[in-house]
Amino acid sequence: MASITVDLLYSALQESLHLKQLTKKNKINRKISLSEIHRPGLVLAGYTRHFSYARIQILGQTEISFLKELSRKELEKTLDRFFSFKMPCILVSKDLMPPRLVIQKAEKAHIPIFRSPITTAHLISRVTLFVDAQLAPSKSMHGTLMDVYGVGILIEGKSGVGKSECALELVERGHRLVSDDVVEVRKTAPNVVLGIANETIRHHMEIRGLGIINIQNIFGVGAVRNQKRIRLIVTLEKWNQRKEYERLGLEDKKYKILNVDLPHLVIPVRPGRNIPIIIEAAALQQRERRMGINSAEEFNKKLIQRMSDRKQTVFIEEAD
Repeated sequence: MASITVDLLYSALQESLHLKQLTKKNKINRKISLSEIHRPGLVLAGYTRHFSYARIQILGQTEISFLKELSRKELEKTLDRFFSFKMPCILVSKDLMPPRLVIQKAEKAHIPIFRSPITTAHLISRVTLFVDAQLAPSKSMHGTLMDVYGVGILIEGKSGVGKSECALELVERGHRLVSDDVVEVRKTAPNVVLGIANETIRHHMEIRGLGIINIQNIFGVGAVRNQKRIRLIVTLEKWNQRKEYERLGLEDKKYKILNVDLPHLVIPVRPGRNIPIIIEAAALQQRERRMGINSAEEFNKKLIQRMSDRKQTVFIEEAD
């Protein structure tokens, strides 16, 4: 099962959520393997039968108020029961301060506690989204990811076919680069594949004969983005005269990434073909199809209707 460390969670969200560690600041190697967050109100009240202790625990106004109302003896008994479970960590919302005994018991059990000024609902949402993204199935793919007219297009193909040169032309035409050469892909929902720029080579592109160039420095911040949902796969391949390429667009080819089927186009490359403008047209066509419009099917229906009308005309003439 995929997991992340509490240390990664803290370092990644410390600034945005204004997290402050209330327990001793040691390196935190506890594992988080579930993105859901649990509010342990019933557990603190004594019902532990279905305690989801493997999740991150969050203490809000209700839980903190309950703990502060307990006598010393009741509090100690409650906390001994609570910290007997191996939880990843505890988050305290709204900058609330739990009783000192809570922090002492947590340190003894080696369970870190973090405090944030964020409201409980907002804190749950932000942390859940982060952990969910980190635990999502992922892989690295060779290709170039572009945002063309708002459509995430992964351009793939054999080395030297011209992926980067095509992407450079698209950037020059006003579209945005997500990642060149290596694309990190994550399945963030049942039918959603997100493409993320590799941190090492982010905003850079390799052009044979020119070398490594920084797209952001040359074209500006509007020419790049860090991630984009992939909605179309375009495979570039050298033109093969023996191969029959799609001409009508009636066949819906699919490309499977992390068990998600995505629309797939194979575009043959040869001198004189303007591949960037073809990819622009493919992006616009994809937007059309998402709105329920399929030009190829509409053309085919009109053609069949015209042939049918013509047959009926011929039949009537012959009958006369």
